[in-house]
Amino acid sequence: MLSKFKIARKECMETESWLKLLYNSKQIDEQTYKQLRNQCGRIRRLLTASCVTIEKKL
Repeated sequence: MLSKFKIARKECMETESWLKLLYNSKQIDEQTYKQLRNQCGRIRRLLTASCVTIEKKL
């Protein structure tokens, strides 16, 4: 289960990179970029916290 959370966290980080690329290439506007980046950040923090909790229980 821990490995699935780690994979999801890695995918979230990759999504953030793609969002930055889309913004820098002017494919999305600044407001959309910031909104989606913030959502990814929240999801990444939740996944990180879940990983820490699972690791403590193992």
